[in-house]
Amino acid sequence: MGQFFTDDIDALLKSGHGDYGRLSRIKTDFETKKLVTIDDRRYVESLVSRYLQSAAQTEKPERIVKIPEKRIVPPPSPPTNVSETRYQKTVVEKPIEKVNGGRKMKNVVISIASVVFAVLIISVVAMNQDNIGMIGPSPTKAVETDQAAYAKGDIISISGNAESAITELSISDPDGQKIWTEIVKVKADGKFSTLVIAGGNGWEKAGKYTVTSSADGKTETTVFDFNPNEAP
Repeated sequence: MGQFFTDDIDALLKSGHGDYGRLSRIKTDFETKKLVTIDDRRYVESLVSRYLQSAAQTEKPERIVKIPEKRIVPPPSPPTNVSETRYQKTVVEKPIEKVNGGRKMKNVVISIASVVFAVLIISVVAMNQDNIGMIGPSPTKAVETDQAAYAKGDIISISGNAESAITELSISDPDGQKIWTEIVKVKADGKFSTLVIAGGNGWEKAGKYTVTSSADGKTETTVFDFNPNEAP
């Protein structure tokens, strides 16, 4: 994200797609605060994938299939006597019996293979459902980051859950000094999330940085490693 993000917003504003007021606000917030919420980022990405990327795709050339010409074979000449007719009838009937027998055997083999494959699929699905029921969904932590380490310029995604309607998030440097704070709203399901760009004032030191979530006198923390040098 960065220049590409603002370029996409400019392209959407120029093309007239999306909410002009919301796109302008997202661009202004990103340029001034270097911060954008997950809902706004998803809104821009959905417009880009719907209008900008689809317009850039080129149509594939139609594939021309050449139909081979059928060779016209003249019909055989009529038999001259009864003995030749019987001989021709015998020669023609024997291959037909073999072909029909081969087709019947092939159909039987295909039917058996289909039944065996269906049984295997049902067994695998049943085992997966049992495993899913035993494991269950993993609980959401009170506060966490999407990665354990970041470099200068990376985007940090902070998420978690809280019982109150709002919670205060903060980041402290290795010396315990607060370098960033934000008040975020908690959704109806108790979850919250936000994005932070690693870098700027207070991000000069390398080491472990602490993310703190405070709500109703209850504090939760998590840590991540930060490298003040830009990622390669």
